[in-house]
Amino acid sequence: MNTHLPTAKTKRASALMLMIWAVMIMALTVGGVVEYIRQSVDEASTAGLQFRAQMLAEAGVGMALNPKATNYKRMMGTDSGFWMVKSREASRIPINYITDERLREAVLQLFQLWGINNEDATTAVDSLSDWVDTDNTARAQGAEVDYYKGLGFYNLPHQGGFTSIEELLLVRGMDVVARARPDWRDYFSLYSDGTVDLFWASKDVIMAVTGAADSDAQRLITARAGNDGIDGTEDDNRGLGINAALGMLGIQQDRMAGVQALTTYGRDNVFRIICKGWVGLKTSTVTLIARMGDDGALTYLARFEE
Repeated sequence: MNTHLPTAKTKRASALMLMIWAVMIMALTVGGVVEYIRQSVDEASTAGLQFRAQMLAEAGVGMALNPKATNYKRMMGTDSGFWMVKSREASRIPINYITDERLREAVLQLFQLWGINNEDATTAVDSLSDWVDTDNTARAQGAEVDYYKGLGFYNLPHQGGFTSIEELLLVRGMDVVARARPDWRDYFSLYSDGTVDLFWASKDVIMAVTGAADSDAQRLITARAGNDGIDGTEDDNRGLGINAALGMLGIQQDRMAGVQALTTYGRDNVFRIICKGWVGLKTSTVTLIARMGDDGALTYLARFEE
């Protein structure tokens, strides 16, 4: 019987192979650990930058809560900083009051100013009104329960006020508005008292709510901005008053009472504060909505982060 016993040379070769395999396994293990550590360091660094951006945004919020604070931008070094924009909520159209026929007409005018044809604008406005009212009778071009059931939605409309601006996108016809005006969200509010403040409103909103011509709306904007021509600064013309403002807009006497019911001038006490902090390419934005009482006390209504 032949028995093949391993020679010394064979034993050395096997040991060498085992050592090579061990080194390979160790290299893979060490490489994996190094890559894990590298990724962890990168993640920690990214998280740190994001945290710093968040803190800068919060710093902007803290400054904006000062009643005398105005729009502000501050650099913190060469690659970081924050800016804050402070406005009043009544600069926007109070969409939950759209069942008021005067406000309904204002929203219709706004959509038409954005280049939306009368048919599509009326569909959106009627459907927004149907969403907010509490009955199930659809307006001529609106949408109630049966319309949404046909689309497979059995719990729409909500038959009450909107609870978020994004909810407007569920309404019939608002897809057309969103395509025509991607920044449409900036023109509506859930938190104002049902009037529009001409001291803060944009030109489009002024024209839609009052029926003023473009040149008249611009005349008011120029007058309210003060000598520096910039809204939201210390020299703004807060003392102009509603009567003088409406006079600048050339409102006809037969329309005056209706416009007065929808507008104020410099009286809104609900603030919208938007603060953005950045560090390199990392950003953080905080939006805060708060009501200030006569005693200076703040009531927070909403807060959003992105």
